[in-house]
Amino acid sequence: MSIRLNQLRTRLLAEQLQLQQQISDFLVAQANPDYQQLLLKLQQLPLPRWPEVLVHWHTPELRAPSQRLEAVQAALIQMEIGLYGICCDCEARIENERLDKDPAEQRCKSCERLSTNKAAHS
Repeated sequence: MSIRLNQLRTRLLAEQLQLQQQISDFLVAQANPDYQQLLLKLQQLPLPRWPEVLVHWHTPELRAPSQRLEAVQAALIQMEIGLYGICCDCEARIENERLDKDPAEQRCKSCERLSTNKAAHS
């Protein structure tokens, strides 16, 4: 693994732990018994399974960190299987500056622009 790729992996792993802590801290702070049950369930699961459980909790406090956790985990898996840095739409290489800015980036600049334009016109 190259030095650069190793640095990006380290950043992703650190962010993954931060997101896990953020989600756990939010759930611990809630008096709602449903949140306490969710926390217990998450604590029994490996971290890669958290997003599939959290997807059913449509609260703003959990949606954003859960979606980000899923993106970070996808990038880590792509590293493991040798597909990291490849655009999910056109399969071109994602620009280094995009990956430096966000190591979990899934699209090249061109496809991101197209995706943004499509969303704006929907």
